[in-house]
Parts: sequence; C-alpha cells; structure tokens
Amino acid sequence: MATPQKPVVEDHQAVTSESALSGKPEYPGQTLGLVALILSFFMQVPALIMGILAWVWSDRAGVSNVPAKVAVAVSATLIVIGTLVLIGWVVLVASTIGQFGEMNGFDLMGEDFFS
Repeated sequence: MATPQKPVVEDHQAVTSESALSGKPEYPGQTLGLVALILSFFMQVPALIMGILAWVWSDRAGVSNVPAKVAVAVSATLIVIGTLVLIGWVVLVASTIGQFGEMNGFDLMGEDFFS
C-alpha cells in the first residue's frame, strides 16, 4: 500500500522566503505593495489596481500588508480629490465662457480692430 503524503503547503499558511539583502522574510505581495505605494502619488489608477492585488495576495497568505493598504487609501483619496478639482475647473471655465457670451465677444472692439 502507498504511504500517505503530506501536503507541501497547507491552506492559509504564509509562504515566506528570506531576502538576500536584509535577511527578513518576504511575503506574497510585499514588493507589489511597495511599488503601488510609490506610484500612488503619481499614477493613481494603476497604483489602486496594484495595491488591491497586493492586498488580496497577502491576505490569502495570511499576512497583513500595510503598504498595500496605504497605497489603496492614498490612490482612492487622490482620485476623488482629482475628480472634484476637474469638476470645479469645468464649472469655472463654463461660467467664464458664459459671461463672454453676454459681452458679445469681439463686437465691442470695433470694426477697425482687425483691419
């Protein structure tokens, strides 16, 4: 009869490997979480996606990934702020253009202006 084999990796067990430089164990999603945190200040949408991926990978391994969580929070906050600024800018430009329509544009300059 065959002998029972032990599973290589049990469910919800953190698979870690030692880093060559620091000697500290690495966990799944650690590097992706750091990259997402750095990118969250420059490119919010890709950083948000990468932060969520790193967070899910670390969560499945049973490890808390703080840089990924911070990257998701920073990216989402900056996306909301950027959207509000864009809406405000569009409203400002639209109201300014509307005021130029009331002044009749170039009609106030006279006919000799363009000749």
